[in-house]
Amino acid sequence: MRIRLVKNEDAAEIARLRRATIRNIKSQEYSTEIIEQWARRRNANFFRTNTDKFKRWVAIEKDKIIGFVEHDLKGELSRIYVHKNHQGKGIGSRLVDRAEESMTKLGFKQFTLESAAEAKTFYEKKGYKVVKKGFHTLHGKKSLIYFMAKKGR
Repeated sequence: MRIRLVKNEDAAEIARLRRATIRNIKSQEYSTEIIEQWARRRNANFFRTNTDKFKRWVAIEKDKIIGFVEHDLKGELSRIYVHKNHQGKGIGSRLVDRAEESMTKLGFKQFTLESAAEAKTFYEKKGYKVVKKGFHTLHGKKSLIYFMAKKGR
């Protein structure tokens, strides 16, 4: 497995990976309706655009994208997704490390993120701490999220 910067031609594959990963969530916190609405929020065009607002990387294995991560230019880890068949193998951890290295080079002393309930433990293992709980409202439905932070390196 290798990690490289995102290319424009990766956009459709990233969008598909994101949707499939979200739809695979088995949740006590989120209804099927919320999961489906969440999955549909970003398409390939989103990943083709906004390139001036995010730094993005993909994890590649056998010429297929199996994960990706991005951070914005304010020190927030904003998206990380790993294909369901590759979870638990350290890929997400390596992607987060890559994003944190980038944020450190940009001068950030603290990293922040918003975590879904299912990912909270993963981020805690990476050193993030819950700052507060909150909710996203999507089409009138509330879903629990955690605002988390970690001191930079």
